[in-house]
Amino acid sequence: MPIQLTRFGIFLGLLFLLPWLALIALGGRWLWEHGWLFYGVGAITAFLLLLSGLLRWRSKQTKALVIEPLVITPNPNWPDTALPAWAAIDELAKNWSARTDLFTDQSNLLKLSNEVLITVAKQFHADSKHPIMEFPLPYLLKLIVLVCEDIQHEVLDKIPGSHAVSVGDLLRYKQWYDTLATVKQAVDVGHALFNWPSAALGKIRSSLLGKGLNLVTDELRQRLVNAYIRKLGYYAIQLYSGQLTLEAIAPTDTLTQYAQQDKTQAERDAKSVEPLRLLILGQVSAGKSTLINALFGEIKSAAGLLPTTPEITPYVLERDGLQQAIVLDSPGYAGLQHDEAPLALKQEWAKVDVILMVCNAAQAAREADAQQLNAIRRYFQEERQNQALPVILVVATQIDRLRPVREWQPPYNIQDPQRPKEHSIRQACAAIAQDLSLPLDHIVPVCMASEHAAYNIEEGLIPLILEQLNEAQRVRYLRCLRHQQDISYWKHWKQQAIQAGQLILKFATK
Repeated sequence: MPIQLTRFGIFLGLLFLLPWLALIALGGRWLWEHGWLFYGVGAITAFLLLLSGLLRWRSKQTKALVIEPLVITPNPNWPDTALPAWAAIDELAKNWSARTDLFTDQSNLLKLSNEVLITVAKQFHADSKHPIMEFPLPYLLKLIVLVCEDIQHEVLDKIPGSHAVSVGDLLRYKQWYDTLATVKQAVDVGHALFNWPSAALGKIRSSLLGKGLNLVTDELRQRLVNAYIRKLGYYAIQLYSGQLTLEAIAPTDTLTQYAQQDKTQAERDAKSVEPLRLLILGQVSAGKSTLINALFGEIKSAAGLLPTTPEITPYVLERDGLQQAIVLDSPGYAGLQHDEAPLALKQEWAKVDVILMVCNAAQAAREADAQQLNAIRRYFQEERQNQALPVILVVATQIDRLRPVREWQPPYNIQDPQRPKEHSIRQACAAIAQDLSLPLDHIVPVCMASEHAAYNIEEGLIPLILEQLNEAQRVRYLRCLRHQQDISYWKHWKQQAIQAGQLILKFATK
């Protein structure tokens, strides 16, 4: 609280200052007469610079006591559409972190909460007239519970004594502090009149202490603001992206119904963890069945007997580094408008984590492959926005037929091509990557011709699949989450229908 100056107080201050001003003037004249004025001014300047340096050093040392900011990272299992929403929340937290009245003004807290929800909702429901309302009521209650629980743990873990001090205590402490500050200012005035050197040092000390306390207070406030915004934004993304569940479930710990059916069809024992699912796509006679046989190292699928595989055929694959996977052989395609793709094949798009597209490197006709991939991309953008697009890898087959045709002396280094065959393989892979809008490092050249030993399966394709495991597991997580949520959705409908029927029956019998 500032001191109220009166005319009498100003008069007393001037009377107190006049002797000291006179002493300074007389001392300066004495120094000038003896030729020491410049030395005196230099000594005073050096003293002031030293004092300023010490104050700055002490201020920097005080910052070491500041609490480190709370770090909240995005969920690695979020779909791609969630990343822009998290970036918007991060920017919102920076804009609100300087506000000092957030937790004392209810209207500002409500305004901030509404802004966080709208910011996230617009990212997922941009076409909706009221995007913030696009959620079922029980999920909003779940979101509130989760945010409050996390903020509670943050306060308990990071703010000492928070469990023992009530909000009323804080208000009373502030009132007592303001009263003591008023009394202290009156005492400081009297102290300064009679002992100005000690008062000056005390003022410097209290200023440093006050700055340190203000710094810690500001950091605590910013910590709470950032924690609230990022936690609310985090769970809002969970809510609007469809990742929030009413039950505590681990999506990949339970087999999906279609995975169970595939494993039963493949006559293998089921395990409790959802396997990775790989879909083999390709035109007729591109080499899909041959690729499956090469992956397993034995005859699994008859190659060359029929123009197409009649239906989706599952195989269970187990290899080092790949605990368990289901490989799905699919019908060949070519010359079809892929909006009319077989329903069985289209239904598999959302049930797989990795797509291995088989392309003939010796043929330039890849329009059907490009149409197939574009149809898959549109499907996930329009119908499966809350799932991630499967990892897409291309297996370029029949590279032994590239020029020079008669040369076959593997291995071939296409990263730094030197021989003519290496240049041809490199160019073919680059053309496939361009036609299918894929990175070049997602194209694997292989040879599975019967007259040659299988080339670049173990040393090229399998390592590339293992390299993409992290992304594939993210796709698997979102796929299983959607499946479990569908089950939960219909389960709740069933329970509510039963309860409604029981209620109706109860009233009917009365």
